[in-house]
Amino acid sequence: MVQIASRSLKWAYALTVLAAVLPIGLASSGWVALTTGGTPLQAIPFVGPLIFLALGVYRVYRVARVSGTLDSWQTVGVARLCRMIGVFGLYAGAIIGVLNVFSGPLLRLLMGHHSQSGIAFYVAGVYFALLSAIGLLALLLFEFSRLQAFEQHARERAP
Repeated sequence: MVQIASRSLKWAYALTVLAAVLPIGLASSGWVALTTGGTPLQAIPFVGPLIFLALGVYRVYRVARVSGTLDSWQTVGVARLCRMIGVFGLYAGAIIGVLNVFSGPLLRLLMGHHSQSGIAFYVAGVYFALLSAIGLLALLLFEFSRLQAFEQHARERAP
């Protein structure tokens, strides 16, 4: 039996992927990247991030335009647990990504006055950068569960 991805899951998936590949919000500031160590894709200054961005945008396009892209066979056991955690994490990652985009204006609204050091923006950026790992882990778990489901289905159909 096929598990059909809901519209909200597709939105959460797309927002989580975009939050992972687009350098926006407080989590993308230079000081935050220096604090958290940046990403391994920064080893090649422009090529790595551009490839990552292109793959992410292509994946979001496929999810948006091709129905059934996120569908998979029923999962059992560990794959089912990975899928449940992954789906929950996708929703959390989407919320964190959207909050990261609007974090600057939200902090300005919540703070009565702006400090000269900008420490509040720095700390918020670090937390958003660290919390964005939830979305990446969720993507990994969700796709791993789909892979396990397809492999299980192929084993069942093999003679």
